Amino acid sequence: MEKRFRDLDEQVSILRRRGMETDARTRQVLLREGYYAVINGYRKPFLDTAATARAHEDRFLAGTSFEDVYALFRFDRELRAITFRHLMAVESLMRSVLSYTFCEHHPAVESYLDRNSYCTEQAYIRRREEHAGDLDWMIRTLEHHARGIAGDDPHVGKDVRVAHYRDKYSYVPLWVLFDELTFGNLKYFYALMRRPEQQEVCRRVWEACGREGASPLTRLGLAEDLEEMIGVRNICAHEERLFDYQGRTDDEGKARGSGAGHESGCGYLRFLSVLADYLTPQDEDRLRAEVRDLVAAYASADPQVAGALEPFTSGLGIG
Repeated sequence: MEKRFRDLDEQVSILRRRGMETDARTRQVLLREGYYAVINGYRKPFLDTAATARAHEDRFLAGTSFEDVYALFRFDRELRAITFRHLMAVESLMRSVLSYTFCEHHPAVESYLDRNSYCTEQAYIRRREEHAGDLDWMIRTLEHHARGIAGDDPHVGKDVRVAHYRDKYSYVPLWVLFDELTFGNLKYFYALMRRPEQQEVCRRVWEACGREGASPLTRLGLAEDLEEMIGVRNICAHEERLFDYQGRTDDEGKARGSGAGHESGCGYLRFLSVLADYLTPQDEDRLRAEVRDLVAAYASADPQVAGALEPFTSGLGIG
């Protein structure tokens, strides 16, 4: 069926026909946020599944208001903001530890452009058949930033710090260059590092976070964690839905090793324990308190939203 344009009055009428209570503010919110973002993104916990099946279109549970759905939308936006802020700290951590460890083992000028500075195909922790292509792409990316070659990226060569080193010293140290790389770039750089260097990264991440004892992070586990953290970072940056995040299962995360215990029953809370391994104890406490306070505030303010947040409240022990 063709999806034709519906004006705001029609959108409100559709919601009312489907059993949702609206008020004078509904039209304004739909104009500001968009019907698709609010309703299509957050309606599911509020649907009457039996009535929906009979009607062959959405039917909302009795008593559901537009404000209920919009409250869940706002909760998720705040959850993304909290999560994103802490992920940025992890990104900075990885930039520092990866560049420090690589440069310690490869002190020659621009050794990051030497293929021999990286692991072999046999030691590659991603798909081995992609090693040559990934290595070519990584070196080409580093070279484009170091030389100021624009290529396909209009942002390459624009960083003032990189230009300063390039103009004054005729080369750019890796720790300066890393500020131009994305979190996704860092994931591939880590995967291409040699095994002893990856093991050193695992130890140093734990040390940099002020954690005591031996690091529970493994070289394969850290690669998995980076993959997941970058995925969640992109969810936050692009305003995708986070509150019902599932991510990888426990079976998919076996490479992390046995050092870190994770909550179960709520995908986001499980991810929280992954993220916590890359934060200082103080930042971990702050993150968990922020999430707990956010959940408690929204769950206590609206019984309908409390139902949607049940995996959070039960996982966090909020009565």
